[in-house]
Amino acid sequence: MRRTPEERTLIGLEFGTAAAALGGGILLSLRPDGAFLHASPAVLRRTPFTDWRVPGLLLAAGCGGGYLLAGLLTLRRHRAARLVSIAAGTALVGLEAWEVAFIEYQPLEAIFAAVGAAVVVLALRNFPASDQQVSSGAALPA
Repeated sequence: MRRTPEERTLIGLEFGTAAAALGGGILLSLRPDGAFLHASPAVLRRTPFTDWRVPGLLLAAGCGGGYLLAGLLTLRRHRAARLVSIAAGTALVGLEAWEVAFIEYQPLEAIFAAVGAAVVVLALRNFPASDQQVSSGAALPA
């Protein structure tokens, strides 16, 4: 079965976000002073973190790993793909809201919040609930 443009967009957003989160998180963890990404530890003053090591690890593992899993499940059209994609998108919107509240606003946060929201919407539109699938694995028409 061919992929719809929306399904391809969802897969692209999931893998693109996974790559950005994994890359950024690893770079922050390798240089906790934020030098690789020009991220000053001073902006962490209202958080429990004194440097970027733990936030980098959380970004790589949580966001990067979550989006990588969502992308792989979506690519395989796994029955859990919808739920994992919705969870990843919702978590990203929440993460960006937390960053605005406790760190500082940067335009990139608005972009990633929009990506998270788009993932939720696309996941809701693209995947039929598992009870809408017939035994052959093909989805019933909407």
